[in-house]
Amino acid sequence: MNFNPQDVDSLRVDDEGGVFFVCSFISDKPDAKAEGMPEAPEEVLRRAALDVEGTSVPISSPPIRHSRPGASNVLFLDFNGHIITGTVWNSNEDYQGPRESWDCRPYDFDNDETTFSASEQAKIIQIWERVAEDYAPFNVDVTTEQPTVWTSTTGHALITPTTDKNNNKCPHYGYGGVAYVGTFGNGTYSYNTTGEARSPAWCIDYDSANAAEVISHELGHNMGLSHDGTSSQGYYPGHENGSITWGPIMGTGYGVDVSQWSKGEYYDANQSQDDLAIIQGKLGYRVDDHGDNNASASSLGFDASGAVAQSGVIETTGDPDVFSFATGAGEITISASPYRAASQTWGNNLDIILELYDSSGNLLETNNPTLEVKAGITRYVPAGSYFIHVKPTGVGNPMNSSASGYTAYGSLGQYTLSGTVASDADADGIPNQWEIQYFNGFTNAVATADPDGDGSDNYSEYVAGTVPNDADSVFKMTSYSLPSTTGDPVVINWSTKPGRVYSVGHTHDLKYVDFEVFPDAVDLPPTQNTYTDTSEHDGVLHFYRVEVTLEQ
Repeated sequence: MNFNPQDVDSLRVDDEGGVFFVCSFISDKPDAKAEGMPEAPEEVLRRAALDVEGTSVPISSPPIRHSRPGASNVLFLDFNGHIITGTVWNSNEDYQGPRESWDCRPYDFDNDETTFSASEQAKIIQIWERVAEDYAPFNVDVTTEQPTVWTSTTGHALITPTTDKNNNKCPHYGYGGVAYVGTFGNGTYSYNTTGEARSPAWCIDYDSANAAEVISHELGHNMGLSHDGTSSQGYYPGHENGSITWGPIMGTGYGVDVSQWSKGEYYDANQSQDDLAIIQGKLGYRVDDHGDNNASASSLGFDASGAVAQSGVIETTGDPDVFSFATGAGEITISASPYRAASQTWGNNLDIILELYDSSGNLLETNNPTLEVKAGITRYVPAGSYFIHVKPTGVGNPMNSSASGYTAYGSLGQYTLSGTVASDADADGIPNQWEIQYFNGFTNAVATADPDGDGSDNYSEYVAGTVPNDADSVFKMTSYSLPSTTGDPVVINWSTKPGRVYSVGHTHDLKYVDFEVFPDAVDLPPTQNTYTDTSEHDGVLHFYRVEVTLEQ
């Protein structure tokens, strides 16, 4: 562990030699709500999401969210209270113990501890979103659903007032949070340990933005992180860069828009601990979701109208995400935006620079607003293939004595791409991406041609969602059954593709090829691939047809 003299007031050691932090988070920023701390005005404390309307839910049923379902590492954000017993906290004589148990109270802003109001649910969701953003680069599921099994890689952040239901002082009484250092992944971290668990991480029940800062900070201690301060401060509160305020997560990130993991890249930092490397050692990075260069680029997602809809995560420092697309001649607009909280501070970790390249790899345009974390490019281009690069960046001069901005080190997290491109460069009704996928170019497919000789031209194959150069790939019914011995009903099944709708028709006479569509089988969505005809046909020969069209 890497501790500094400024940490002395916050460090504690239990009888077994376990080290934990008691975090005061003393700050002049608003939203403080702990005993012995400067209290913000009530209207500031409760300013978020109070106008939300909706139905209250029982305390036992908080909003369920998962950031990465199925991940082997879990960080559980607990809002509905918990009985804490059999842990080191319970036997610790120095910290509100020894105590057999604490019956901890739920997260509550309306003085009703039996339900979560719509406003409280909105706060919980926003807290989860913010913490999920902080841990987005890593292989971990940040969730509000209590795990069915506790393991050494199951973190528990208990968000609760500093006194329990019996008015007993909890371990974080008088502090913003309390947590053991470096215990995640150890046998003593789990509640299923044979000894006394070093869980949970205790977190005070602040409003949305500051609650998230405390939770990420305390779970950071569990990962092995110490405090980020200066030569005179145990906690660094951050600084400004014009309209962007910044602070380290392991300092006090209250009231700042961009809070990030740090390795002391700011003026007078007292902590050079590599936060990302330490967390990566516990959780591992998530698998890179998009290619890093033009050769490995992911295909840019956009619909038939050319509306761009794409998302991604910057997982590691300096990691670019690259997307390829084809467009017709005209103006293209592509914007990249990091996560942004619905209220209070921004809540993002990522700052984006956006670059546009042509098919030869020439840089055509770049955008990186100094006082914004999002970026956008609008440009008239000839028809052709292009690449968009989404890159993390920093801003300002954080190492100067009058510090501003931040480096690209902690510029990680979630983003979305939006905008428009010309989706059909040769105006043949077939999207560019489909033509590139099957014909290696957006002008190489002739809409009326049938290269595989299966009776369907390229346009029909596109509409059906079949492969245009595979004669065995055809749109057809996959099964037809008569579950009743009387011949009624008849069940028809077919394969579906996203972006299409399906209609089922029938006829008694193929001579006129006049198929009457069933009224309840018009424009069926791709989630439905079966239809049951319950009408009586009196033994008359009967024929069915399934039609596929593009979803409007």
